[in-house]
Amino acid sequence: MITTASSQLEKFKENFDKQNSFLTQKIKAEYRSDKNSVLNNFYCFDDCNIMLMGENLSVCGNLNDVQLEELLSFCQFLGVYGLECGQDNLPIAHRDTMHLMKYTGNGGQRCPEILKNENLYQFSQFSVANFPGAAFNMVYSYFARKVNNGIADIYFLTHNSKIVSGAVATHFDDSVYLTFVSTAKNFRRQGLAKKVIEHIISQYPEKDIILMCENELTDFYTKLNFEKTGQIYLYKLREEHI
Repeated sequence: MITTASSQLEKFKENFDKQNSFLTQKIKAEYRSDKNSVLNNFYCFDDCNIMLMGENLSVCGNLNDVQLEELLSFCQFLGVYGLECGQDNLPIAHRDTMHLMKYTGNGGQRCPEILKNENLYQFSQFSVANFPGAAFNMVYSYFARKVNNGIADIYFLTHNSKIVSGAVATHFDDSVYLTFVSTAKNFRRQGLAKKVIEHIISQYPEKDIILMCENELTDFYTKLNFEKTGQIYLYKLREEHI
C-alpha cells in the first residue's frame, strides 16, 4: 500500500538507511529541503520511498508485478507523466535511458568570474529557456528553496550582465549532484560549460561529483574525466506527451 510519508515517518526514514542508491540519495536530499510539503511530495511504498516532483515520479528499489500494478494505478491517479527508477525491465513502452556519471579526475580549476547563488530569478529564466517544458514558477521556487535551505548552490557565468552558462550543485551526504547544466544557444562550443563544471569540482574537493546525462552527452563528460557508473531508466506513462 502506498501511503504518505507523514503517516509512516519512521518507516520512511528507516528506508533511507536500507538503501544507498542514487535515487534514494536524491529523494533524501529533496526531503531535507522540502519537509513542509511532505504530504504532497513524498510517499512510502513497502520498502521503497517515492518522490513526486511536478509530473515526474522517482522510485527507489525493485518492484514485483503486484507492486508495479499498484504503482501504475497510483501514477494514473496523480497524473504522473514520467516514472524514474533503476529498474530496466518494466513492461512499459517508450523507455529512455540516462547514464549516471562520476568525476574521476584530480580536481577542477577555479574560475573567479563565476558567480554563486546570485540572481535566482534571472537564473530561473535562463534555465527555463534552455529546458523546454519547464515551468518558470516551479523552477524558481525549486531553486529558491534549495539555496535558502543550504541544499544546493547555483553557479553561472555572465556576459554583459546576462547569464550565458550555469549549473546547479545539489548536496548529498558525500556527493554533489550536478543538474541544469546548460549554455545559452549563441555561446555554445566555447568551453563555458566546461569552465563552470570545473569550477564546481574545485569547490568540493572532498566530495564525489556525479551527474545524470543522455547518451549523446556522454562523450562530452568523458572528456572532462567523468565515467559511467550506472543507469537510470525513464518511462513515459502518458501517450499525449509523446
